[in-house]
Amino acid sequence: MPRRLATSPRRAPRQKRAEDTVTVLLDATAIVLAKHGFHATTTNRIATAAGVSIGTLYHYFPTTEALIEAVVHRMWQRELVAVEEHAALLFEAPLDVAVREIIGALVAVMAKQQQLYKRWYGEASHLGQLGHGLEMSNQATAVLTEALQRRRAEVRPANIPFAADLVVKTALAVVRTGARDYPREIKSGELAAELAQMLARYLMLRPPA
Repeated sequence: MPRRLATSPRRAPRQKRAEDTVTVLLDATAIVLAKHGFHATTTNRIATAAGVSIGTLYHYFPTTEALIEAVVHRMWQRELVAVEEHAALLFEAPLDVAVREIIGALVAVMAKQQQLYKRWYGEASHLGQLGHGLEMSNQATAVLTEALQRRRAEVRPANIPFAADLVVKTALAVVRTGARDYPREIKSGELAAELAQMLARYLMLRPPA
């Protein structure tokens, strides 16, 4: 059986200086991966882009894969933050407006690092740890479930927990693959608009016109 590459960081930073070094390493990894692709991304290239010694890099991360996985986790965290920052809309605004704003925020997160998303999804989607990703998507699903249960009279699906999970996973899948498949529609805003319309129509008892 082939040896599994180490993808966990060697140690977590405990001081501000160490945190800053890790941030620089992750920023450099994102740049190198987006520019050169998975197979040409090496620890030497990352260290050079970060302006640190290879020894400093290995102090925190054992492999290129560990660095890329940390970058992926940061991407996922930014997606969750985008949802959480707009979560109040799910309770206060018309449902179609809330969906439109949240989808727009998710697409905007991806669009800022579109080439990075494209490289990850197309060349290194095995990195990221499914369990870790599910933990974060489950947090978004929990928020949406609560909102839909409070708005039961407006919601079409009978199985709300399932509907919330389906919406979150559909949104994430379309946004992530969109980096590869829909560059023009991302730029024009069509991807965000059409995805939001699709999901709102699925959720709402009386869908928007």
